[in-house]
This record gives sequence, C-alpha cells and structure tokens, in this order.
Amino acid sequence: MKVRPVLAFCAVLATVGCTDKGEKLTQLPAADGKGAAPTAVRVSVATVARAPIVRGVIANGTTEPVRVADLGPQMTGRIGALLVDEGSKVKLGQNLVRLDADEASLRVQQTAATAAQAKAQYELARAEYERLAPLLQRGTITPQQLQRLEAQRDALKSATEAAHVAQSDAARMQTNTVVRAPFAGVVSKVSMEVGEVATMMPPSVLLRLVDLSSVDVRVRVHERELTRIAIGDEVEANFSSSKQKAQGKVSFISPEIDPRTRNAEVVTRIPNAQGVLRAGMFAEIAIKPRSVEDSLVIPASAVAGTGDDRYVFTIDGNTAKRVKVRVAPIDNTQVELLEGLPVGARIVREGLGKLSDGSALEVEP
Repeated sequence: MKVRPVLAFCAVLATVGCTDKGEKLTQLPAADGKGAAPTAVRVSVATVARAPIVRGVIANGTTEPVRVADLGPQMTGRIGALLVDEGSKVKLGQNLVRLDADEASLRVQQTAATAAQAKAQYELARAEYERLAPLLQRGTITPQQLQRLEAQRDALKSATEAAHVAQSDAARMQTNTVVRAPFAGVVSKVSMEVGEVATMMPPSVLLRLVDLSSVDVRVRVHERELTRIAIGDEVEANFSSSKQKAQGKVSFISPEIDPRTRNAEVVTRIPNAQGVLRAGMFAEIAIKPRSVEDSLVIPASAVAGTGDDRYVFTIDGNTAKRVKVRVAPIDNTQVELLEGLPVGARIVREGLGKLSDGSALEVEP
C-alpha cells in the first residue's frame, strides 16, 4: 500500500530533472483580459439618393406565331391534289389543297337542269294564267278555276326559286373543293395525303398554316408593375439560344389579374420581317416604360445576396451594420431601392464579401 506514493514522488522528481537538464518550458503570457484589436476594412461610401429613372420590367416567355390556323375542308371529299409542301411560303388566297371535284360538278349540272325545268314549268303556268284571267269577266271560267291556276303558278314560282338556290349552293360547293390560304404565311405541317377522304364532320385537318411576319411573346407581370406599363411601350427581346436581339412593343395588357399569383398577362409583339425568329423560342423580355418616376437609387455593387435575401451594409460610426433590403434592377450599375433604407443613408459601396455584421471600418475620405 506504500508503493504508490513513492512512485508518484519519483515521477515528479524525474520530470523536474528532465526539465532542468533540457530546454526550458515555454511560458504563456499572462491573461490581462484584453485581445488584439480587429483589423479595420477600408471601404468607400455611397449615399441613398433620389433620382428620376425609367426602370424596365423583366419577364420571360415563349414566342408564338401572330396567327395560326389548322385548315380543313368546307365539304367532304377525296383529296385530289396537294398544291404545297411543308415549309412552303404562301400568299393570301393561294390554292393549297384541291379535292376531287367530279361529284361536285355532277351536282352543279343536276341542279342546273332542275332549275331550268322548274323555270319552264313556271313560265308555262304564268302564261296560262294570264291567258285565261280575262275570261273570268266574260263568265267563260269560274273564279274557282282561276284560283287554281293562280295557286299552280305561285307554287311553280316557289319551286323555281328553290331550284335556283340549290343551283347556287352546288356552285358554291364546287368552289369549296379548293382550300385557300386565309392569310399569308408558312405551311408548318401537312397532315393528310392524296387519296384520303377529308370530312367536315368530324373535321379533318389538312394542314397547319402559321404567320411569322411577327411573333408574340406572352409574359406574366406582377400587379405592382402594371401601373408603369402601357400599350405601345418599347420592348427589347433577348433570345439566348440563338444570341439574337430584337425590338418590339407591348400590344395587349390583360384586364384580369390572377388572384393566386397576382400576375396579369402582357403580350409583346416582335416584328419578324426577315423570318429569323421561330415559334417556340425562349425569350427574355425587357419592357421599357415611357413614364419616368422618382425613386431611391443605389449602386448595384452595394447589394449582396440573392432572391428575397438581399442586403447592404450601412456605416454606423466606424462599424458595418447588415440591413435587409428589397431592390429592383435598373441597369448593370444601378438598382432601385424599394424598401429597407431612407434617403441619405450611408452604405458601403463595394467589397461586401470582406464584411460581416459588426465589422470595423476605415472609411475612405
């Protein structure tokens, strides 16, 4: 039981001995309760100022043809000829598809013969009535006989008119054997082939015609931005996939706002006379309102963060203070300050990555 204290005492002596014979132990400085002063970050200053701006509205959308039509026949018939191919450029009124017209021609001939026969019978009945009508005064015929002649004449007259209507309808149907372009455009798809029967009911789609002389881009704009937009405002469209840019105008603003998203549809129209734009392209639209408004403006370099988590550093004495803000882009160098700071507030202009809330600052004069 007495061995353990002796061993512990020897261990202490051995440690002291090693210390005396070897290097001296490093001594830590005495704690005095004061740390080293933090290094101040040298920064430049910007001031929240009020200035007149024309802030654009940025939105994304997809190009659509200004007009599009799926064309079908105006009568049931067999396709006799396709006069265009996919990709063909057509003019207004140009013939596109011709149906077999034999049946329609026969109907025209039949109705024409029926109309001629009805007219001949009517003329005969009219002449008979006019010949016998004077005999009523002489007592040669009775009033009842003259009434029958008059009724026969009138019935044949109605039959003649009906026959002429049928003849006109047959002639119209004969012209309907040709499908014509309702507007100038490009044939984007041919859906049927020669020999197939195209029907009115159910309607057959013969081909698809699109008008790409201009393209529409439909975008969704929040209600708070709608007051700054008007029909006729200029638009710049950026097509990132093809690295193209084009100019246009706002052509329509929906009178309705979606109560779920608080957005409304805005249609922008982009001229496409050269045909370089296609339907279905992704476009970034920048609407440039004509109205000028007075707003708070700060440098874009003074704002950090993304999405709804945007912030700046204000200068409180010689200390940085992080403040959450809401901003909207103006251009590459400036943003509009929507909320978070008053006019005249001093903020760090740039280099926000070196700062944190409470960082010491050395403000440049």
